[in-house]
Amino acid sequence: MGTGKTSWSIQYINDNQFENILYITPFLSEVERILDNTDREFKQPIYKGGSKLENLNELLDCQYDIASTHALFKKFDDESRENIKKGHYTLILDEVLNVIEPYNVQKDDVPLLKDSGCITIDEDGFVIWNKEKANYDTKYNDIKILAESRSLVCINQKFLLWHYPPDIFTLFDNIYILTYLFEASILKGYFDLYKIKYDKKSICNENGKYFITDFCLPDTKVYSKLLNIYDGNLNTNIKQKQTGLSSTWFGKKVNIPIIQQMKKNLYNYFANILNAKSETIMWTTFKDSKTNLRGKGYSKEFTAEQLKSTERAYGFLACNARSTNKYGYCYNLAYCLNVYLHPSVSQFFRQKGIVIDEELYALSEMIQWIWRSRIRNNEKINIYIPSIRMRTLLNSWINMSLEYQHNMAS
Repeated sequence: MGTGKTSWSIQYINDNQFENILYITPFLSEVERILDNTDREFKQPIYKGGSKLENLNELLDCQYDIASTHALFKKFDDESRENIKKGHYTLILDEVLNVIEPYNVQKDDVPLLKDSGCITIDEDGFVIWNKEKANYDTKYNDIKILAESRSLVCINQKFLLWHYPPDIFTLFDNIYILTYLFEASILKGYFDLYKIKYDKKSICNENGKYFITDFCLPDTKVYSKLLNIYDGNLNTNIKQKQTGLSSTWFGKKVNIPIIQQMKKNLYNYFANILNAKSETIMWTTFKDSKTNLRGKGYSKEFTAEQLKSTERAYGFLACNARSTNKYGYCYNLAYCLNVYLHPSVSQFFRQKGIVIDEELYALSEMIQWIWRSRIRNNEKINIYIPSIRMRTLLNSWINMSLEYQHNMAS
């Protein structure tokens, strides 16, 4: 983070005028940054008498340079594939794509669909919508569409996972994925599973010019002077095990008193220990838990529309936030959660013989969030991390133990 990935992208785009570029990023604000800061006439897909995907396919067919979001990239269809290949596009993917995600269904939906003969599960776990039921119009039409595009996987005969078709990554002439700790990502496991080859590189800046270099480990110890990690009784007055503050933990009624204590801790930390002004605060927890922890002085949350029109945001920021610099003035932080992969995602990879490093995954998620703050500008921050596990992971990263160096380099 902060090494100039986006700046390198803009430089690359300007230096390679004869390549067709597809730039994909998590947020519309970053799309606009590309539109405003490159020498090319980028197009942004819009609703134009149809869907955004229809407009995207028109733009691809005309071989325009295009900037769009992860959300639209996930919807590519056969027409998109054909136009990408025909246009010899270079893909610049800002942050890893979530290529495997839980697909929400009721617990009885899968058995019901199987018993009715609508679906079967093939030997690789993919959901197949049976051809004789192809014309059925039901409330499960979304499942039918995804099954027909081979995008749904069944786990344990009841959980469904949305699965991105791997052939998309074979259609581009060049692909650059801009991220940190790729080794910790689901995308890395996905590439390994489907034998999609990749090279890891680093970015350096010399006299204002950005270069791709051989991969090198960052010196994380330099951040020990910038990270003031709280170490006091606001950690010890919360009774928890190693798995405490996970999404499952927050959902258990027995932990309500501890959650209430954590809310008091947050207020105490911001108001009394730091005497922090609201506009300097950035904090997070799971989406379903934020109401239980929100308090006076740190309850502000910017909507997507508000973020578009402001240069400076603060308050609650989603734990999976990426590619936004709007919180770059915040320096009083609280990270109130304990990150684990969704069990069905872990099981999917285990069944395929691929192991995702849960510790590196959790560390990566936390660091990506922390780097939305002013630390990205090499300025000091304060942070409260009540989870024992997450606090230990961050300290290990700062000290860069031999074990972490091995994991990151492997």
